[in-house]
Amino acid sequence: MAFDIDAELDQDQTKKQDWRLLRRLLPYLRKHLPLIALTLFFMLIMNISGVLHPYFVKTGIDRHVMRHDLPGLLHTAFLLGFILLVSFIFQVLFNYTVQYLGQKLLYDIRIDLFKHMIYLSNDYFDRTPVGKTLTHITNDVEAIREFISEGVVSVFGELLKVVFILAAMVLINWKLALIAFTIIPLFVVITVFFRRTIRTGYRGTRKATAQINTTLQESITGIREIIQFNYKERSKDLFKEANTFYLDSYLKVVDAYALYFPAVEVISNLIMVAILLFAHYSLGVALHVGEIFAFFTYIHMFFRPLRQLAEQFNTFQSAMAASERIFNLLDEKITIPNPPNPKPVPQNFQGKIVFKNVNFGYKPDTPVLRDVSFEIQPGEKVALVGYTGSGKTTIIKLLNRFYDIQSGSIAIDDVPIREYDMFELRSRISTVPQDPFLFTGTVEENITMHDPRITREQVIEASETVNAHRFIDKLPARYDENVLEEGKRLSVGQKQLVSFARGLVRKPSIFILDEATSSIDSETEKLIDSALLKLLEGRTAIIIAHRLSTIRKADRILVFNKGRLVEEGTHQELLKKEGIYTRLYQTQAFSLE
Repeated sequence: MAFDIDAELDQDQTKKQDWRLLRRLLPYLRKHLPLIALTLFFMLIMNISGVLHPYFVKTGIDRHVMRHDLPGLLHTAFLLGFILLVSFIFQVLFNYTVQYLGQKLLYDIRIDLFKHMIYLSNDYFDRTPVGKTLTHITNDVEAIREFISEGVVSVFGELLKVVFILAAMVLINWKLALIAFTIIPLFVVITVFFRRTIRTGYRGTRKATAQINTTLQESITGIREIIQFNYKERSKDLFKEANTFYLDSYLKVVDAYALYFPAVEVISNLIMVAILLFAHYSLGVALHVGEIFAFFTYIHMFFRPLRQLAEQFNTFQSAMAASERIFNLLDEKITIPNPPNPKPVPQNFQGKIVFKNVNFGYKPDTPVLRDVSFEIQPGEKVALVGYTGSGKTTIIKLLNRFYDIQSGSIAIDDVPIREYDMFELRSRISTVPQDPFLFTGTVEENITMHDPRITREQVIEASETVNAHRFIDKLPARYDENVLEEGKRLSVGQKQLVSFARGLVRKPSIFILDEATSSIDSETEKLIDSALLKLLEGRTAIIIAHRLSTIRKADRILVFNKGRLVEEGTHQELLKKEGIYTRLYQTQAFSLE
């Protein structure tokens, strides 16, 4: 008995959830009410004209064929032909408008998802696989489109058709119609019985699809490492696991429908047999030949939409599982919001940076920075050094406000960064990472990032400053050369030079080099080193680097260890302290020898 109670509660909860999800889809439908109304009108005419076919056949048989009325039969045939033409025209119009409606809804939902995704904070992407997000924006949205354009409208149309058919059957012979009506409650009982299994199966397939996309994305992106480190077998095993999970989940749906449709078909046939027996024993007493023909045609038409409704239930379950995932993504909170009334970044932005008693952890119970305090004056060049995991890159992320600190304060020009307009603040800070990302497009587009305020002359000037112009000028299309996905046409050093130009062209007040020269060759490093004096002139600069040449040029060096600021001073001052910096310096000097 406890099992039944649990099952009933689960069913009620699922119903409430379905209605909640459907209500959330309503705003998307309201945007296209005229199109929906037009689609429903086409569907109404299509169904009415479709249901009229058997009636005109009945009329032709009983009134004209049985009475040898050839003129009347020709007239009825002409009307039937006209109805068939109307049915054809409106079916074409309906098919077009319902698919157009579905594509418009897909467009709206996908745009909303993408807009929300690009404003999500970094912590979402830290914990969410790429493949899962891809599945939301592609497969899940497509499932909802299919449900709305081919499900909701079709279900309404099939229900309307059933009503018209039942009305016609009642008008022809109410006794036979009463027998046909017995299929409806049986159909509902069977549908409810298989509902839970189908929903569970579709939830599994959506989850499995996300796993497949994640595995594919990782395998394609890391194909070189897979080949180099002989990771092929493990990659195949991971993909096989995800694929097997998908197969097992979908087989639950297959198992349910393997029983579902035959059960509906058997009941339908039993009803047909019952109607045939009734018609046989009533023949010659209350039925005409035309009535029998029309009624059997309506019976066939009656069961067809019921089977279609069963198919649409399949679509409905898939869409509800997809809707859960989509709205979970849309409900994902933006944990780093822009302030309600942000302070604009002033034109004379100096770039004075103050960290005061800053504590931060990507997970609150696992601190990365502990009570960090320091000041960087406008125009000062400061290097951050320390062992791997000491918190150097985290400081850069906090300065760009990719994350918010748990306690303490971070201010620029004596204003807490939380009070600035977040996007304007980031436009005044240029960060050149160790592994810059280039988008599919031209060299110029990757430097300007499609900012219309940046001219070609400014792009060339920035490229010349960072010594990128010399290699760009040799490309076949120069600044119009397409670098392809992730900058495949450029070397690591060339991509790094493009990222330097990208950072400089915005004329930032704060320039950050996050180990920007650690993965390039010595020749490219010399090109960058020769440009750094001009690049950083008059700007506040933060440099994270393992190369000694870059560290020596800093006005001041901050040394971090296990999330704490443990030493600071110039290169010579820190060497005299013989602390962590001295050990780092000696280790690097020894490796260079």
